[in-house]
Amino acid sequence: MRHLVIMRHAKAEHGYDKPDFERMLEPRGIADADSVGGKLAALDLVPDTVLCSASRRTRDTLAAVLPHIGRDCVVHLRRSLYDAEVADLRDAVRTARGQCILLIGHNPSVHGLALAFAGSNPEAAELQTGFPTSHAAVFSMGFAVDTVKFERVVTP
Repeated sequence: MRHLVIMRHAKAEHGYDKPDFERMLEPRGIADADSVGGKLAALDLVPDTVLCSASRRTRDTLAAVLPHIGRDCVVHLRRSLYDAEVADLRDAVRTARGQCILLIGHNPSVHGLALAFAGSNPEAAELQTGFPTSHAAVFSMGFAVDTVKFERVVTP
């Protein structure tokens, strides 16, 4: 069975003195992303494909998760995922190859995508209240993006 993990980047600095695209993670963000990476690995949700926004905070989030992957994976850093709409993220996931795909991006689009995939599943109720930093929504997936099923939310 294939899996899709939709993760919001970890807690970033305010970055008042730099462009939004260049904001780095706070120490708490690094620790939270590391924690989620460990929990995903413990659940055997180890990506073989990563779709990651090219912003600094998403790359830093990926850097904290990577040590938990423990195998080769294909990483796609895409500037287009930085300000992507939900439909853009859906298209990126639809064309991605792999048994476990990790998407690391930004709100509101990653939250919107998770909500769209979860649908009215009552087990996904916690997604209705928001999608905080470092949270990851896990879905099982058939061969088409239209066959996703909510499994769980992984938190730091």
